[in-house]
Amino acid sequence: MACMVALRGLILVCLLQLSVQVDVNPAVLAKIIQYFDKNVQPKSGAQYAIAISLSKEQCTDETFSIKTVFSKEEAKIVKDTINCDSQICELFTDSINVIAARPDLKNPNDHSEYRLLYNKNNGFPDSPMDKLLRNANENSCVVFYTFNSPCVERCIDGNKNILEGLSNWKNKQKEGVNVFVFRNIWHIDLKEDLTQKFQKIDNIVPLYRCHGAEQFNCIKCGDDNHQIQRDCVTKKKSNCLSVCVIQHLLNYISGMF
Repeated sequence: MACMVALRGLILVCLLQLSVQVDVNPAVLAKIIQYFDKNVQPKSGAQYAIAISLSKEQCTDETFSIKTVFSKEEAKIVKDTINCDSQICELFTDSINVIAARPDLKNPNDHSEYRLLYNKNNGFPDSPMDKLLRNANENSCVVFYTFNSPCVERCIDGNKNILEGLSNWKNKQKEGVNVFVFRNIWHIDLKEDLTQKFQKIDNIVPLYRCHGAEQFNCIKCGDDNHQIQRDCVTKKKSNCLSVCVIQHLLNYISGMF
């Protein structure tokens, strides 16, 4: 009888361990996004999207440095490729799987997120994301980053929205870690009620927001009930005022001597 109780307890512990979902470490995610900002960002303020497949450990271990698997030389290849609006970068090597794109300025409906999640015929398979997911597994961590938040008109509510593409990603990467990250809120959407809009994304893939200057910070936008945090739907406040006041004061003082 005692053995049976012990066995049941062991089975329960195993089931609990299996049910625990590994989540990305926000501090590690911040370093990854900051690396993209410094080494991949096409030009200041330019919209682009990038996805990378890492291991779960690389998304949780704070000692991990992304440049050990995605070198600055490789990042430059991605940056140089997407500087041309019409080109999509697909960089698959022994050490790293990366896809990236900017919006196609000749076709406004082909926004950067859409171009990565769907193929040229607007479906699956063989989209850049499908190619990346072929090399992913239950031990993988897939990070999808877009500089600006997905626009409401096209990316979330439009005929060419990204929701089906996100579902395709999640269905093919059920056991792995998946995160969808943005930095800025698309300026046209600042007056929108983004809470319900962003919930549509977070219901499929965990949504994060990462921003900063010298030091990036990442927050998980949705709670366990997919309620979106205020910091994820409001414009980031600038420290410019205090910095400018101090700078003017220093200039004034230096002019006195």
